[in-house]
Order: sequence, then structure tokens, then C-alpha cells
Amino acid sequence: MKRFFFSNAFFPFFSTMFLGAFNDNIFRYALSIFIVYQCGYSAERASALTFAATALLMLPQFPFSPLAGELADKYPQQKLFRWIKLVEIILMVATLGAFRLKNVPLLLILLFFMGTQSAFFSPLKYAYIRRNTPEELVRGNAYVSAGTYLAILGGMMLGIALIQGSHGTLLTGLILVVVAVAGYFSSRKIGTLPPADPDLKIHWDPLTGCRILLHDILRNKTLSKCIIGLSIFWMAGALYVSQLAGFCRHILNAREELVIVFTLLFSIGVALGACIAAVYHKYFNALRAITPALLLMAFFTADLFFAATSWERNSETLIGLLEIIRIPRFWRFTADLILLAACGGFYFVPLSALMQKLADARALARVVAANNILNAIAITAGSILTGVLVSSHVISIEGVFLLIAGLNVCAACYLFPLRNTQKL
Repeated sequence: MKRFFFSNAFFPFFSTMFLGAFNDNIFRYALSIFIVYQCGYSAERASALTFAATALLMLPQFPFSPLAGELADKYPQQKLFRWIKLVEIILMVATLGAFRLKNVPLLLILLFFMGTQSAFFSPLKYAYIRRNTPEELVRGNAYVSAGTYLAILGGMMLGIALIQGSHGTLLTGLILVVVAVAGYFSSRKIGTLPPADPDLKIHWDPLTGCRILLHDILRNKTLSKCIIGLSIFWMAGALYVSQLAGFCRHILNAREELVIVFTLLFSIGVALGACIAAVYHKYFNALRAITPALLLMAFFTADLFFAATSWERNSETLIGLLEIIRIPRFWRFTADLILLAACGGFYFVPLSALMQKLADARALARVVAANNILNAIAITAGSILTGVLVSSHVISIEGVFLLIAGLNVCAACYLFPLRNTQKL
């Protein structure tokens, strides 16, 4: 394991990926705290701006993913890694200035460009695993998945901590620049990678690029099952995380620090499940465990719903973290959250590895780009639909968990035929 993780083929790439995700989340969470607590906006205005920030981070996936996939297949990957990291340094220097000026519109624009940078990085990331570690697809995907969630975890904690200090905007901006520079130097250690398809024609029109990508991918039934299954994972994950604040405030009657704790536990659970998948695959075919993992995920999600319906609010006063952890029933919520996240991390890894294995080596980055487009559509559609259902009182806040559990059961049935797919 150590030989693979610290090998020249994997560790520089992993470090570059980790530092990029880490920086994204420092910026994202610091900006959210800055908007809500330090800019003097009304509750409605602050809420609208935080929703806008989430949308701006996700929006670039639609127009730029097709172009990103084509560039990653046409040109040497090591050069693209370095150019993307140079752009990140420029963006972070501008972000330092925007934080110091307390210019929220400019910060939102820069967040959009960070989302654009991430849209170009993602196809490179997954194409790299297949092309450079073809015998370690499951392990490589497990480490990348675990590293991504640990980067989210660390970025969230550091971003929130930095922005709240007496010189919060300065420190946050400086750290963003430092991490971006570290990511660039890490990218320079990635070895030479010849282009997968140097004669590929680039489609600069995003609509044409999207149409060609999705048409080609969805013709392959097994590959399309993988991509749709991965989109369900990201949609469910977004719904879990988006529900945590309302769940803690309106169901558990707890203060905001519990939202942070639950977000940390969810990220740790996904990372743990990804690592377990890598170990499991050394002895068994992990594809055969996708359906059981989804059914277990549905079970623990449904148990969250039933635990919430039996929770008793003792007063209108919000409960602190030290107080709520003394309630024995609280630990049922904690166990459910960690276990459902671990099941999600477990099923994501072999599914992602299978997608990379089935894809044509010359078009792998474009397959990942198509996956990113469908992921963004699923997250956006799922979030809007759930928001409408909750706001119109069709389902309750805790009822969202029952909805997700049903989605997991449907996904388990849909992905069941993959258990007979060739061994990874």
C-alpha cells in the first residue's frame, strides 16, 4: 500500500488533487461565514447570497465540462495540471484582495471562476488514475475519494476558523495563496504524460459538446448505468448535507455547532467507506457488494427518519453540544449518519473504477466530463425538487431522509445487474 501511495506515479498527483480540493473548501466555507456573520446583511439577503454561492460553484460544470474533457484527451496532461494550478494562484491572489476590500460581488465572481477551474480539473483527475495506475483502479479511486472528503473536512474547519479571527480576511486570503502555490509545485512533479488522442477535434460550442458527449456515453448501457449510479451518489450526498442545518435546528433543537460536527462525521464516514472498499477488493469483487451497500445505506437513512419522529423537544431553548451528547438517543443519530456515509463511500469506489475501466482509453476524460454534467444535473434537480416539496409541506424535514432511503433502494435495484460485470 505504501509503495503505491508514495510512488512517483501517484503521490504527486494525489497531493495536487488534495490541495486543490482543500483550497476550494477553505474559500467556500470562509465566504459563507463572511457573508452571514460579518457583512451586516439581513437574514433573507444572507441566505440568498449563500444559495447563490452554491449555485455559482456548481454552474460551470454545465458549459465547461465538455471542453475540459476534450482538452484533457487532446493535450499532455502534465501541462494541463500545471496551467490549471497557475490559474488558481492568480485567482487566489485576486481573492486575497477581494477579502481585504470586503467586496462580496467580486468574491462571488471569483468563486464562479474557482468552480470553472474545478470543472477543468475533474476530467484530468479521473483520467489520470486509469492511464497511470491501470492495475490499481479500485485503490486509486479509494484514495482519491477519501482524500477529497478529508480535504472538504479540513478546508471547512480551517476556512471557518480563519475567517473568524481578528485579521480573518487577511489570514484567509494569505492561506489561499499559499495552498495554491503549494499545489502548483506539487503539479510540477507529475511525470510526462503523452496525449490520449492528439488528433481530436475540439468543440468550442458548449451545447454541441454536451450533445455529443451524452449521446456517445448513453449508448453504452453498462457505462451509462455506472454514470447514473454515480449521479445518484452525488445527489443523495448533496441532499444529506443540505438537510443537516434544518435537521439540527428544527428537529434536534440544537445549536449550530452540531451542524459542523455532523458534517465532519459525514465526511469521515465517506472516507472510511472508501478505504474499506479498497481493502475489501483485495479479497473479493467489490462490484458484488454495491447493491448490499446501497440497501444498508437505505436502512440507516430510514432509521434516521424513525429516530427523528420519536425525538422529544424538551424546550424552545437551543441545546448545546455538551448537553445533547449526554442524551443516549442522540448517539443513534450519530451512528446512523456515520454508517450511511460509509456505505455511500463503499459503493462509490468500485462504481467509479468500473466507469474508468469501461471507457475507451482515448476518450476517458470526455467520459468523466459527461459524468460531471449528469452529476450537476442530478444535484441541481434533486435539490430544487426537494426544496419545493419541503417548502410546500408535502414532506417534512425529517421526511427527506425517507425520500432518500427510497432513492437508495431504487438505485440498488437499478445497479444490481452490475454484480455480474467482469471483475475489476
